[in-house]
Amino acid sequence: MTTETSGEPTVGKVLPDLPFAVTDAMLDDYFEGLELDRSFFERGIAPVPSMVAGAADNFHRWSAFSQQKGHLWMRQEWELLAPLARGERYVAHARIEDIYRRRDRTVVNTAMTLDDASGRTVVRSWHHQSFLLDAPVGEVEFRDPTKKEGARKFQVPDGTPVEPFDRTITLEMCGKYFHGSRSYHTDLAASQELGFRDVVVGGRMTMSYVGHLVDGYFGERFFRGGKLDIKFTNPTWPNDHITVRGVSMGADPEDRKRESVFAWIEKDDGTIVLIAQASAPLAR
Repeated sequence: MTTETSGEPTVGKVLPDLPFAVTDAMLDDYFEGLELDRSFFERGIAPVPSMVAGAADNFHRWSAFSQQKGHLWMRQEWELLAPLARGERYVAHARIEDIYRRRDRTVVNTAMTLDDASGRTVVRSWHHQSFLLDAPVGEVEFRDPTKKEGARKFQVPDGTPVEPFDRTITLEMCGKYFHGSRSYHTDLAASQELGFRDVVVGGRMTMSYVGHLVDGYFGERFFRGGKLDIKFTNPTWPNDHITVRGVSMGADPEDRKRESVFAWIEKDDGTIVLIAQASAPLAR
């Protein structure tokens, strides 16, 4: 199968393989950038955080359109087959599965598999990233979150609340999480080049907060059969105060052998940053 390293995204484009390893430095930046307590993992209750796998999805240079005004994540889907291990080496494989329209945006769906040294697949993901291609503007305009058709139309399902937590995300946290690299997730000028009024807090950061919620709730069950489907609904900016919430709905009605959790992140003004469905095998 031939890989492609040039040109615009096309359906079926096979991207170059990428090596990946969970290093101590990566974990330090993860926990310090998100301001998360790592004792859950240090006590051996679970392996490294599930959403550390997001760092393996580093195919942007080949999967993104050259016109990147307004580039935002739309959706992330994850299947966890085995836990990641600190220090182990992996290889990420990726292919563009689909390119489709969503309102005024063009969305590229890149499928990734992450294999360990033996060739066993430990993670699968589908990354939907969106672009404004038709009419790039000087500054990207966002609709009033309270007037969008998806604005808080979901109802919190009946179930058992998962203990919430909150954070105020600072620019310094963004820089730490992304290892000091310059991008529109860490640097104002880089963000303004893409048409944003301020630095855009990375979707990988907010996704990791949901990952932390369900890692803590499900424990090892999530690392050996967990599924996570995240839909991003509004951008997060530096100094936004967010609350990460969830509700366990018990056995999944579509698969009675799995437990389901509905999760979401909201700002103080009620703006919903993302919504997520997570599930894991029921405890035996």
